[in-house]
Amino acid sequence: MAEKEDARVIRTRKIIEETTIILLTTQTDFSITDLLKRANVTRGTFYKYYRNKDHLISEVNNVLLLEFTQHIHGKFNLVKMIQAVSERAAFYNAVLNLNKDKDYFAALMSRMRTQMQAQLSTLDDEKVRRRQTFQWEIVTGGFWALIAKWLLEDMNLPQPDLLSDLIEILRINTSGWTQTGLSLFDFKLSDSK
Repeated sequence: MAEKEDARVIRTRKIIEETTIILLTTQTDFSITDLLKRANVTRGTFYKYYRNKDHLISEVNNVLLLEFTQHIHGKFNLVKMIQAVSERAAFYNAVLNLNKDKDYFAALMSRMRTQMQAQLSTLDDEKVRRRQTFQWEIVTGGFWALIAKWLLEDMNLPQPDLLSDLIEILRINTSGWTQTGLSLFDFKLSDSK
């Protein structure tokens, strides 16, 4: 019996979270009542899991951060990062182009920088570490700018072409870059290449 209750709890929380993501992409000023109607959940059920709207949004942001940041452990896997964005295209479009859920993007960039700093912490030369940090910022800024434009244009470019364009824009020679910030990224168009 406990397993069924756990499954129901998971399903109910998932419904609330997915409905919240939809509302965050369309109207950040939604009310709990709006959410409950759309999710078909009672107020008591909502308050069983969340203290208030801010707590809910924080929890949803954590779920989205975990979804995305699984692709940045080790090297920043650009193919998987693009795929993660495309799976939540409406949400990322709202965040990047409509300035909704600013807390999410700030937290995402903070986690990305923490991962980058962890990778660079093994470097003894401070000058090299600083240079690679700047290069990482340039690539990351270019990545998010390109993603924002791609989402704004309804993802009218296939994902492999998008990554190829990023490589071309940055004029990246994807071989022999072990002493640059580019070594933090995986630019392969697929896992098989």
